[in-house]
Amino acid sequence: MLSGAVALFVLPLHLALAGPPHVAEILVLAWMLSQWPLALYLSQSGKLNRAIAVSSSLFACTVAAICLLTGGEASFAAVWLLIPLVEAAFSTSRRTPILVAALCGVLLAAITFLPIPQFQFEPLPVAAQFIAILAGLIYAGLLAYRLSGDRKRTRDAVVASESRRQMMSQSASEVFCELDPGGGIRVLGGPVKQMFGCLPANCAEDWLFQRLHVAERPLYLTKLSDVRHSGAPAVFDARVRVGASAPGETGQAEYRQLQVQIKLQGQEGNQAPVVDRKLLLLIRQTDDTLSSQEAETAASPQESRTAGISRTLLETAGMDARRAFSDIIAQADALQADGGARAGSATHAAAGRLKAAGKAGLEDLDAVLDFRPALSAASEPDYAAIDIPTCLTQCRKLVTLVADRRGVEIETDAKSDLPPAVADGKCLRQALCFVLSDMVETSKSGAVVTVSGRTGHGDLEIVLSVKNRHSSLSWSSDVSRPVLEFARELLERTGGGLSVQTTLGHGESVVLHVPVRSVQVLRTGQIHADQAGLPVAKSA
Repeated sequence: MLSGAVALFVLPLHLALAGPPHVAEILVLAWMLSQWPLALYLSQSGKLNRAIAVSSSLFACTVAAICLLTGGEASFAAVWLLIPLVEAAFSTSRRTPILVAALCGVLLAAITFLPIPQFQFEPLPVAAQFIAILAGLIYAGLLAYRLSGDRKRTRDAVVASESRRQMMSQSASEVFCELDPGGGIRVLGGPVKQMFGCLPANCAEDWLFQRLHVAERPLYLTKLSDVRHSGAPAVFDARVRVGASAPGETGQAEYRQLQVQIKLQGQEGNQAPVVDRKLLLLIRQTDDTLSSQEAETAASPQESRTAGISRTLLETAGMDARRAFSDIIAQADALQADGGARAGSATHAAAGRLKAAGKAGLEDLDAVLDFRPALSAASEPDYAAIDIPTCLTQCRKLVTLVADRRGVEIETDAKSDLPPAVADGKCLRQALCFVLSDMVETSKSGAVVTVSGRTGHGDLEIVLSVKNRHSSLSWSSDVSRPVLEFARELLERTGGGLSVQTTLGHGESVVLHVPVRSVQVLRTGQIHADQAGLPVAKSA
């Protein structure tokens, strides 16, 4: 389209300024204008291979005509006969490059042996040959770059298609196998690893027969023979060995009851003999196995995500506790080796370090005590005054190791003049750690999680947000709703709450609302409410 527009722009200027164009110039302008009907044909028909063949052939004919007008085989444009071959490589048909190569050969022979016409250009300077070859190299390089780009897109499409096929295979409930007349089994798709515990090799042998229980092998061979000779499908249950163990290895093999279906592969109207046709094996789990697996996976997303975060936090806290107790042991050894405990002595200093290390270990253990997402067995809230900056520091310490592994940075910005919050310290730490850990887990590498404290409408607000350094993407709360609901329940038990705010240009932020009422007023209100026999509100 661009070349046609340029031709329509150049032709009137040439007629006005330089007069009638030369025959070679007319050929070039005609080739540029011919791209418009070619593009129209391609847009209406969609036949890309034919359009590529016509385009490369038209370009070869144009170059050959220019060569006839500028010196034949000694023309500066003779090297451009190689360009149509590169352009023909874009076609997916193998006949197109062959036909274009044959056409270029015929045109080269015509340029060499046909008489040169009388209306030619005057001899061109030597620099024209260099410019023509350089332009041909640049044009061929651009076409080669396009070819490499097409190959990369094709490879990416194949990888994406293979990943989708594997995802569909894993989501299917049956394993599909193709049984050759010679006995070899080839897996077509399905959750093979989940069903058998390993990936059987696609070799020429019948690997399924090797995994069948000895008592089930005669039944399998009988059903296989019946299907091959009669063509009627067969369904039966068999015990199949699962796991990576091979026959003859020491230990007790594990067997699983599976259902096997054997039927002919292909359409019903296939005229090939039944004995020569391939068989299709469908292996599925029995109803008992399916019901047990469904019972295992019946847990809600909230329980699975919160359980995973709890396990990660407990592992992190366990490492800190082990480190603290190791310090205690080291300082105890130093105390025992000295033998005295006078003030200012090394033994007294070691005893002080021992006490500090013990306190650090107890604080780490208390910070993660009962980090389990079980609200039914939760005790009554224990209200107390909580220093928000100290609470943020403790929670950041617990999540720092997880953030470092994922390449996420945590920044805390809490004002020092914040009033103390009145809440259950354990529930507040749990809610804050769960939300902070989930935001770290759902953020990409290079992201920065900011935690700040501020005074809101009669209470304290802890704001958590995510920003990505490498892109404009922001954190989304869609995948974190189970954890946010769990944290909201924890905060509501202590008179607080949780909300998600969306700011234009900054994405979503999680806001934890913590009350700042005094402990005495809160407890008095509870006592009076209990004496009046009225229900106690869950939130203020």
